[in-house]
Amino acid sequence: MKKLLVLDLDGTLWEQKDVPQMVLKFEILRFKDPQFKVEGNLLIDVYGREVRLFEGVREFLEWAKERFILSIASWNVEEIVRPILEAFGIWEYFLFPKMENHPDKADMIRRTIEHLKSIGYEIKEVVYVDDKASHVEDVKREVPNTKFIHMWADIKSFEDLKEFLEKK
Repeated sequence: MKKLLVLDLDGTLWEQKDVPQMVLKFEILRFKDPQFKVEGNLLIDVYGREVRLFEGVREFLEWAKERFILSIASWNVEEIVRPILEAFGIWEYFLFPKMENHPDKADMIRRTIEHLKSIGYEIKEVVYVDDKASHVEDVKREVPNTKFIHMWADIKSFEDLKEFLEKK
């Protein structure tokens, strides 16, 4: 039996609250190979727009991959954010990530669990981390016994998140 850790992106893994608004859709869809410059936790596109990973994200993901199945539930557009995750070198940490242009994170998490079950995983626990609490009730109704961690309210850093999860 495995534990599933589901993470949000905007405001949770990176500082920006709405990356699709920053990165013009046609640039990624037209060029298929967007030009990004990555300097540590900072990604800069050809127009100088920035996306910054929060401090400790990479170290946290490296630690968490040994203890959880990692996935994403994000109100986003995969064609826009996947190249950013790839440029940061963190795309490969996630299994069945859901980045979709709607706010129904409960459905995203439910379908992730279904995908995992379809390839033989049995999920014993779901932990959902988001900077907004607005989706929690829907998630708990759709996926009972989900534990919610309100990033930046319950937890102040990725080191804190690691310590919190180690105690569980």
